[in-house]
Amino acid sequence: MTSSPQPNPATVEALLDTAWRLTASEASRTEALDRKSATLATFASLLTALTATLGLRFVEDKPTWWALTLLTGNLILLGTAVGLAVVVLLPREYLALGIDYLRRFPTWSEILKPPEQVRGETMRGLVEAIARERDANDGKARLVRWAYLALAAALVLTIAEAVTLGWNKVS
Repeated sequence: MTSSPQPNPATVEALLDTAWRLTASEASRTEALDRKSATLATFASLLTALTATLGLRFVEDKPTWWALTLLTGNLILLGTAVGLAVVVLLPREYLALGIDYLRRFPTWSEILKPPEQVRGETMRGLVEAIARERDANDGKARLVRWAYLALAAALVLTIAEAVTLGWNKVS
């Protein structure tokens, strides 16, 4: 007669504790990405208004195709930075244990289970939620990275506009 291996209660408890810690860690990462995106969207929005004002003077002083191209490129990059940051901030489903799993808790079939089995099932649900949250955060991180790159490129164009305006005033 063969018996199936029994879980070690201490190991199951340690794994469940680790899963809870990873859940908290991934939630912190989500909050950090959201804060960065909000800051970036705010800064890029303000910079867009300032760039439009500066850009009008720039195009008036230098009514050439390259001046208009520089201004247009700058505004497109700033709009891209704002757009990407806002996409990161769009509401998404909070990933946690499924409600169907939680609704089973008060039933006798769940109450009579050995604690190790309950912890194991909870751990499995947490790991699935962590994996989905990590995938979502990886996508957010990519968008934030691209938004910062667009902002950096726009800042370079803003500096070019400002230097050209200053150069025209001096010469």
